[in-house]
Amino acid sequence: MTREPAGPLSGVTVGPYGCTLLADLGANVIKIESPQGDMLRQFPSSLPGEARFFLGTNRGKRAVALDLKQKDGLAILHRMVQSADVMVENFRPSVPARLGIDYPRLKKINQRLVYAGLTGYGDKGPLSEKGGFDQVLQCLTGMAVFQGGGPDKPQLV
Repeated sequence: MTREPAGPLSGVTVGPYGCTLLADLGANVIKIESPQGDMLRQFPSSLPGEARFFLGTNRGKRAVALDLKQKDGLAILHRMVQSADVMVENFRPSVPARLGIDYPRLKKINQRLVYAGLTGYGDKGPLSEKGGFDQVLQCLTGMAVFQGGGPDKPQLV
């Protein structure tokens, strides 16, 4: 039996996507990954067989692999939503409705669900349907240049 960490959010279930800070505060965070796994698991690292960036951003979370494009995977997520308190997703704006995980549908499953949809570039605009990845945003904003040794030696934060 796994003991939940103590914290102000102990007993609160955040899922299937969640935030590291909520897990740090004791929330039960369940992260849904595709069957291929989170691409951050493959991120370069100085740890053998582990990706530091993945570990840092997913500490305190439990992971479940689901294919939300398949009926069975979506059914499992819908069952999870029945008892969830919060749903956080970070898809492009058009994806949740296509997958069947948009707020109107999930609200029918769980009336008290708090739903947060986060996008890399907002809901509208020329980049809205592009995937927003931390590494790309760091480069687009110039943060990687300032963190590193100048324009010739950018480094991700």
